[in-house]
Amino acid sequence: MGRNRTIERRKEREQERKRQRQTAVLIGGVVIVVLAIVLLILINQPQDAPISEASSTRYAGLPQRTTDEGFLVIGSDDAPVQVVEYSSFDCTHCADFHETVTPTLIERVRAGEIQFTYVPMYGTGSITNGQGAALAAICAGEQGKFWEMHDALFSWQKLYANTAFSANRLSTGVSNLGLDAGAWNACVSSDAARQVTQAAVQAAQLQGIPGTPSVYVNGTVVASPDLNSVQTAIDQALSTAGLPPAQIGDTTEATTEPAAEATSEATTEPAAEATSEPAAEATPEATPGS
Repeated sequence: MGRNRTIERRKEREQERKRQRQTAVLIGGVVIVVLAIVLLILINQPQDAPISEASSTRYAGLPQRTTDEGFLVIGSDDAPVQVVEYSSFDCTHCADFHETVTPTLIERVRAGEIQFTYVPMYGTGSITNGQGAALAAICAGEQGKFWEMHDALFSWQKLYANTAFSANRLSTGVSNLGLDAGAWNACVSSDAARQVTQAAVQAAQLQGIPGTPSVYVNGTVVASPDLNSVQTAIDQALSTAGLPPAQIGDTTEATTEPAAEATSEATTEPAAEATSEPAAEATPEATPGS
């Protein structure tokens, strides 16, 4: 009799353990479903993608075109000085260059002194989804908004670091720029847009660029891509052509201040890349595939 009772208790304990396991599995399943729903909501939540008001007027009226490779060009074909920048949106030193040097370049474009070409590379910095950012700008260019998207991407990099180029932020930016989202999405998914980024990387390798940003003035690399050095190189090129530099805003004042400006980035120092304020003294950054 006692033996039967022991067997019954053993069965009861086993059944209780089984019920507890089933309850734990059920609770775990519910938790996973809830987390998945929360994650889905977060992933699909619109993200801020501010567009500078200055971008809408900065490029107004300036001639724009693309090269045979798909690189973006702004300024007259008759400009006496050609300035080419190899850059990527995932490179924090490139964002510094955009902030400190590019506005003056655009002023010199408007003055008719230079024509400016932007070669859209990717992968030379540590910010996530650099290729997606490059494709976003290239495809905005298909609708005449490359330079506005170019400004926005560098601005977002400064504001949001590694979430700057999330899919939702890029989509919101497309809407804020007034682009046709369907046409933009089709472009981003196309082989043609990717071929432009591949051509940029190949051009950089053929040119042997020392890092990003790299700037060439009439085919000669500017040793240090800061405002003073770039301005000096342009002025020397104009002088060689027998032309005086135009008086542009506060250019003289700006060129007397050596910049905290952009230095070329090094992929060997990812810690410097991860912040939006990289060290002023950075070693040259290797180009992709080199």
